[in-house]
Amino acid sequence: MRVEVLSDHAGALLIASRARLRGAGAFLADRESDYRAAWAHLQAATRARSLWRRLFGVPSAGERAAAARTRASWQEVLLAGQDRARANHRLHQRAAGVLGEDALTAALGVLPDEWVMLRGYRNRCGETDHVLVGPHGIWVVEVKRRRIRLHAVGDQWWWEKLDARGHSVGTGQAVDGGGRSWARQVNDVADDLAAWLRRNRQDVPVRTAVVLMHDQAQLGRCQDPTVSLVGTHPTHLLDALARFATPLAAVEVADLVRRDHAFHQRRRDRRR
Repeated sequence: MRVEVLSDHAGALLIASRARLRGAGAFLADRESDYRAAWAHLQAATRARSLWRRLFGVPSAGERAAAARTRASWQEVLLAGQDRARANHRLHQRAAGVLGEDALTAALGVLPDEWVMLRGYRNRCGETDHVLVGPHGIWVVEVKRRRIRLHAVGDQWWWEKLDARGHSVGTGQAVDGGGRSWARQVNDVADDLAAWLRRNRQDVPVRTAVVLMHDQAQLGRCQDPTVSLVGTHPTHLLDALARFATPLAAVEVADLVRRDHAFHQRRRDRRR
């Protein structure tokens, strides 16, 4: 299988996340430095308290001001720590996503060179991880690397977060940043691509897949998930390629995918 990178959106997000984490870490270090300075000022104000204030435990105006500054400074440390934790969590999420995409690409390398994987395809309905084109079909594939049990009932998708022993420790909606289910996310892109192909006399079905690439991921309730495949291993996708085989002119279709991506990428660049 040949691999072409149309755009490296995931890689760009990963770089941005690393920069944000560095910035959040530097901001936290500054707030911690301010807190230490405020604490030292408070201690100095306490030592400078007059004898009668010491005897009766009455703080001076300067000591009260220093104590208020110290409390406020500590709150800033807490907020900066939370921001850094969020940045670190987002970085790990994006790094895991890139790892999952790369792992699927490597696993599909067993396909012959008549197949091409176009990574980072974008159209007006969004971006998807992979478009796989070969002599037996075209697939839009979204990859998720999450340790979850995924449930998919129609367009309602949700997950249970699993710990290392496979126990459920939380739940959430399986949606993208715009609130679309993972099924709708990949189907929207595929439907728009299919319409473009039809306009260019390639009336072929565009299959869709969501593949969980974490080795502890599981499928739970799955009923009419509205995509061609929900899988937890690359072999599930390889099997589906044969099961849904539809002959097509792979070279022409792949070229149309490239052209469509280039058109929408230029439009996006002009809006920046």
